[in-house]
Amino acid sequence: MVVVRCLGCLTQRRGLKVLLAPVRHRRWHSTGSWVPPTEGHDTGITIYNTATQTKVPLLTQYEGLVSWYSCGPTVYDSAHIGHAITYVRQDIIRRIMSRLFDLNVIMIVGITDIDDKIIKRAQELRVSVQDVSEKYEREFFSDMDRLRVCRPSIAPRVTQHIPHIISFIERILGRSMAYVAQDGSVYFDTEAYGDYGKLIPLPPLPPLRRPHAEETVKKSERDFALWKAAKSGEPYWESPWGKGRPGWHIECSAMASHILGAPLDLHSGGMDLIFSHHENEEAQCCAHHHLKQWCNYWIHTGLLYTKMEEKMSKSLSNTITVNQLLNQHSINTFRFYCLLSHYRNKILYTPACMSQANAHLKRIQSFLQDANAYINGQYKCAALDEPALKQKLSETRLKVKRSLADDFDTVKAVDAVMELVSLGNKELQKKPEGSSSLSWSVGSSMVSICSYIHFIMDDVFAISFPKVSDASSLSMKEGVELTEVLDAVIRLRGDVRTFALLQGTHSQDLSLSEKEVKMKERRPLLKACDDLRKDLLKNGLQIKDHPKHTSWAVTDERKG
Repeated sequence: MVVVRCLGCLTQRRGLKVLLAPVRHRRWHSTGSWVPPTEGHDTGITIYNTATQTKVPLLTQYEGLVSWYSCGPTVYDSAHIGHAITYVRQDIIRRIMSRLFDLNVIMIVGITDIDDKIIKRAQELRVSVQDVSEKYEREFFSDMDRLRVCRPSIAPRVTQHIPHIISFIERILGRSMAYVAQDGSVYFDTEAYGDYGKLIPLPPLPPLRRPHAEETVKKSERDFALWKAAKSGEPYWESPWGKGRPGWHIECSAMASHILGAPLDLHSGGMDLIFSHHENEEAQCCAHHHLKQWCNYWIHTGLLYTKMEEKMSKSLSNTITVNQLLNQHSINTFRFYCLLSHYRNKILYTPACMSQANAHLKRIQSFLQDANAYINGQYKCAALDEPALKQKLSETRLKVKRSLADDFDTVKAVDAVMELVSLGNKELQKKPEGSSSLSWSVGSSMVSICSYIHFIMDDVFAISFPKVSDASSLSMKEGVELTEVLDAVIRLRGDVRTFALLQGTHSQDLSLSEKEVKMKERRPLLKACDDLRKDLLKNGLQIKDHPKHTSWAVTDERKG
């Protein structure tokens, strides 16, 4: 589970929500500032950098390659949808980079498998720390797999990198930017570092409080632990300063530096990690690598709220596990829900929000079903305006890519796709005026539109819409065989409905009273047709009745 680190209430600073305790005094900040990479390769993407509070061009150290570190879970409990929001949003950004901008993204997600909360949970369950961490790590990745979050390039565990962490701390000590306390703990010296406070302004430094007898003396309240002296009954490792274990912040820095080196292209996490976790990471990495700037770009995702000002967290007892989420909503619905707000914005989780996402999905799916039926000759309409459809597709492709290049604006990208769907639906709904107005050629526009929507939704956003070709997976050896069977079923059902609704030529000479009697007699046939449609839907096949014909399509509605 990702540990929520929060310092207090929400305050507004130049449009960005940051977690910071309210203060009435002038805020302290360092002289450190973000420096654009002196040499780099333009990705074509503009990204909002937390360190500058502005959008800046994303330049990478190596052409076509992005080095990205993301703070991972602290594995002591089940992940909830607040965590799912963070990782799905990061996954969407990663897919945009790789699928739309052809970037090779090397993504590292660190696993914190030693922590106070893991130790506490192990003691409660009377099992080992390793048992707890392994159980919840497996569960976390299982949940992410279900949500279609791409696996990281590597997911290092803290306990596997203790030697690297110790070496990392030794180098900071060697640069006189850390000190060893009386009990063997090691603290980062923020005053000696000098550039502390890069990511957000900090409140004035409070007086150093008088420690209790058992507490370790720090030079400053801002100083933070790099190494914690061992406590009785807790796991520990040997170090030059005595038995102990790593501090929380040093773990990510050491693992990221060991695997990706320095400087780092991109670092991400929830907005609640800006301070103190990411601020501390930047400070200790700059000290270790002797750099003015370790990470070139910081991106942070907005938090999930159940009410406008109530963040989802275990401490508030308002969490919903990923398993509970997927018992209520489909994966498609949740991922689309993530698209309907910008990744930097806080996001509200309500039934109305999920219904809105589901309505968008159904609209796209219905269009794709009708378009596929039209392409396959099941759906009849007047000739399509090919030039208008092709022009709209060209405009949509441009709008979508521009929107996603502008700090991954999925809201505008989705709007552009929905406009394309609207025009496509409008064309398909044009009624033929006699057989002469029927389209004798499908044309390429509808095929191209369907192909593009599947690419954006399936490949880039990982929202899967069934295709006619998916019929091959529905319990028959050959998809073409199932297609022929379904076509025959649809024809038979259509003949039965025509007979039951008195629409054939044999019913033209009946009086009104005779029609009423026969309609009543044939009502069971209509019910049988409706029951067949419902039964097929349960098995992933949807029958759609149009005014003068019927079509079928593969659907995922059976999944909820």
